[in-house]
Amino acid sequence: MHVMKRALLGGLLLALSAGLAWAGTDRGPTLEALKAVTAEKYPGADAVVVLDETRVNVEESGLSHVERTQLVKVLTEKGAAQYATLRFDYDPASSWAEVRGLTVFRENGTVEEVPAGRVSDLPQPQFMIYWGPRMKVASVPKLNPGDAVEIRTYSKGFVIAYLGDGGPEDERYIPPMRGHFYDVVLFQGDAPIVKKTYTVRLPRDKPLKARVYNGELFGETSFEKDALVYRWWKENVPAVKREPRMVEDTDALPKVVLATVPDWPEKSRWFFHVNEDADTFAFTDEIKAKADEITRGLKTDEEKRLALLAWTARQIRYSGISMGKGEGYTLHPGTMDFHDRAGVCKDIAGMLITLFRAAGFKNTYPAMTMAGARVEDIPADQFNHCVVATEIAPNEYKLYDPTWCPFSREVWSSAEKPQNYVIGSPRGEVLMETPPAPPSDNFVKVVSRGTLNEKGDLSAVITVTAGAYSETNLVWAVVNSPAADVRYGFEQAVARISPAARLTDLSYTDPVDVTHPFRITLKVEVPGYALVTPKGMVFGPPLSRNLLEGRRLTDFVYAVKGKERTYDIFLRATREFVYEDRIALPKGYGRLVSYDIPAKVDGPAAAFEAEARMDDGAFLLKERLSVKKKIVPAAEYDNFRKAVESWKTLAQAFAAVEKGGRP
Repeated sequence: MHVMKRALLGGLLLALSAGLAWAGTDRGPTLEALKAVTAEKYPGADAVVVLDETRVNVEESGLSHVERTQLVKVLTEKGAAQYATLRFDYDPASSWAEVRGLTVFRENGTVEEVPAGRVSDLPQPQFMIYWGPRMKVASVPKLNPGDAVEIRTYSKGFVIAYLGDGGPEDERYIPPMRGHFYDVVLFQGDAPIVKKTYTVRLPRDKPLKARVYNGELFGETSFEKDALVYRWWKENVPAVKREPRMVEDTDALPKVVLATVPDWPEKSRWFFHVNEDADTFAFTDEIKAKADEITRGLKTDEEKRLALLAWTARQIRYSGISMGKGEGYTLHPGTMDFHDRAGVCKDIAGMLITLFRAAGFKNTYPAMTMAGARVEDIPADQFNHCVVATEIAPNEYKLYDPTWCPFSREVWSSAEKPQNYVIGSPRGEVLMETPPAPPSDNFVKVVSRGTLNEKGDLSAVITVTAGAYSETNLVWAVVNSPAADVRYGFEQAVARISPAARLTDLSYTDPVDVTHPFRITLKVEVPGYALVTPKGMVFGPPLSRNLLEGRRLTDFVYAVKGKERTYDIFLRATREFVYEDRIALPKGYGRLVSYDIPAKVDGPAAAFEAEARMDDGAFLLKERLSVKKKIVPAAEYDNFRKAVESWKTLAQAFAAVEKGGRP
């Protein structure tokens, strides 16, 4: 879910966001540094970043000049392929980018300067967002293991489209919050780093607020006559060892976050004024008439807001078309959204704000948030999403996310609980956080009522209901796919019961009607499902096979690998799966001989429990898995792993029942 482009630092693709040009022409230190990097010293590494130096010079206006040098030695053919083509992204509306030099150092000691003609300026591939970004693409002469490439770049401005498109040449590159500067810099990546430094020089009247997160860095501050100079560095940094479903790099790797903005309230007021001064949320008579039409006959304020939310979520399609001047932090005018029926998240939010105000909810404002990662308490730009906040009582806001809500009964995604956000209001707001969602909010309840005949044939009716995040994903699976694909998807689901399973009927309630819970009903026939023996039957309870397992609904399954973790786990939401499986058996069956159920698991991150018994001639299984946290700390991985593994282990178990034990 992408809403606003932002300048993220770190990684080769964003090399233009910061830098320091190589000083001098003496290659001696470079060659010596390269000799010290060997495959024996860095086993398993395809390439090593020998040097990564960044220097940023900030003007009084906030305009930043960024020079960067990266020196990378490749150790394998795979590493050579990775650096055969280099890409540097930028947006010509707000930034300038140059590749100032490429040098190849051969293992035999020869040095090759790459001609400028091997650098091309091309449009970036675009999908759904068409803001005119471009990229510099450099073709590097064939590298072999042991060779190295030095990359020298220069940039100014920002890699997102901010305000300003006229005046002096550099005016467009000045950040929208004029006079201020911010940055977020990572000090670890997918290749080992011998040394990485970041230096920023600012006017003396622009002191930085800065903090180091996720580890330790060396740092120093020095004073010049007219400037403050801040420097951070780290040496001998190992490559990141990626783990399944680990949190975002900004939440895991060593970083420094810095900003000249004194506090969040000032950032909040700026965000308010930059949109209000542009008259972004002014509404016409036509928009007012539409708001009246949508809310006609509704009695409560919340009913009216829900109706306006539903209209906006469904009528403004997600498609980013540039408005030219003001693109980026300024939301598209409501009049433009109403006419074009298109925009990214910030514009969809802007349409809802306009309608809310037209309906009389005047204290409604845009809010910035960061979908998928946390926002640190340093007022730097750490946002990628825009939502709506309306004041429902003095100093009490309610959040609405129209980008999430086209076919959802939620007004704010449970996938963003907890989540940091900053509201753009006239009085100025602090950094706030939504409360976490208990797993019971995002429940999935599956109930099966089945019958086994004497031949072992199974017939069952399975109903699925869900809440919040889980329900929304089930709805999306229906509304975003052709009917044939929907049926095929559920045929694949029931095939988890048995390869012989047949989906004889599929029905579901209206997925577009968000005023009622969504329900799916499956009718299933499985010939020869139970193994019939002279003494009884053996079968696997259908629901224990976890019919709905998939990368969105059960993403937690894919986070379990190995017995230990270094990094926290990022899940889409908390979850609770509740299964109730009842199978009526042929007359005379009443004794459960065996069924291995894993022991109960409970802890801070997850819980699992199950019970099975005979109940008036039927086999009854009740099962519950609770994933209690959206972000699971690495320290709680053992509890999380045991609960998920128990859930999966039960899917392999078989129940044995015999005649007897019933009057």
